[in-house]
Amino acid sequence: MNDQLQDLLKRVYEEGVAKANAEAEKIVNEAKAKAEELITKATADAEGKIAAAEKQATDTKKNTESDLTMAASHSLNAVKQKITELILSKSLNTKLSTAFSDAEFIKKLIYEALNTWKSNRASGTITISETMKPLLDEFYLKSLKELFDNKLQIDFSPSMKNGFSLAPEDGTYKLSFSDEDFANLFKTYLRPRTKELLFGS
Repeated sequence: MNDQLQDLLKRVYEEGVAKANAEAEKIVNEAKAKAEELITKATADAEGKIAAAEKQATDTKKNTESDLTMAASHSLNAVKQKITELILSKSLNTKLSTAFSDAEFIKKLIYEALNTWKSNRASGTITISETMKPLLDEFYLKSLKELFDNKLQIDFSPSMKNGFSLAPEDGTYKLSFSDEDFANLFKTYLRPRTKELLFGS
């Protein structure tokens, strides 16, 4: 009886150990499968994040390079424009300022401008820089009025640095003839050519 009990206990023990081992093996296998699944998923996620980060880095690099190229191009164009403007100003401003200080030049310019203008206007006003007043004699001023059958009003303005302006009697517009006006006019035509000479096409 004692042997039978001993045998029964041994069998129960062995069955319990076998079941426990099988259960443990099942748990281990499930854990391994779950771990492999998690590793595969984590690897895929990591690769996706790395690919996205690489793409973003590439895009950022392209955008930065594009922005830098554009900024460099704008800066270069601004420098070219400034150099062109300085050269034109230096070459034109001095000569025009000298010309507009010459009484004979101004007299001829006024006469020619009025002579051309009178074909469209029977009357109007010419405003001349106050600085020219002592240089324009009465005979000259009278000859200007005679161009318009004495319907030309002649004014002198202290606010005008040099040159003169023409306006019809109704004041609908004003034609200005100063060194700055001529400089701006010449610069409009000379700027593209000067830029091409300095920097090529």
